[in-house]
Amino acid sequence: MKKSPILAGIAVMILTHPVGAQFAREGIPTVPNGIVSPFVGSWQVGFPQADGGIIGAPLVTCEEPVILADLTDNRLSHSTSSGQSVSFEVFEFSNRTTWFPEAGESSVAVWTSPDEFLLYRVDMVTGQAHWDDPRSYRRCERD
Repeated sequence: MKKSPILAGIAVMILTHPVGAQFAREGIPTVPNGIVSPFVGSWQVGFPQADGGIIGAPLVTCEEPVILADLTDNRLSHSTSSGQSVSFEVFEFSNRTTWFPEAGESSVAVWTSPDEFLLYRVDMVTGQAHWDDPRSYRRCERD
């Protein structure tokens, strides 16, 4: 039987792809949950390192970072270099920080270090976090 190079290639991709990568679901104890101040600053956004995976190029770099700012009353502003901005109410829930917008999908933030957190989207219908697909926010150097 002749072996197909295409099938061999697919098998290699399946066997080397990190299936069911596990990312942090609870924050570290040194960063308080439900508080805006730890989020304030400039952030690079990308994908977290998965066991056996490769981190690609960031989606947003520190040259044109996402800016998170305190709006008072426990509200956080998320602004991009393209001028898009949205605000979130921030509160603690189950050892995590929830970002709740005026409209649309909420998000769950889980601190992995004082300068990095994972942000998970929450399905509007089921209320379940997309635990297998977070974005990694890494703090840009402070001036």
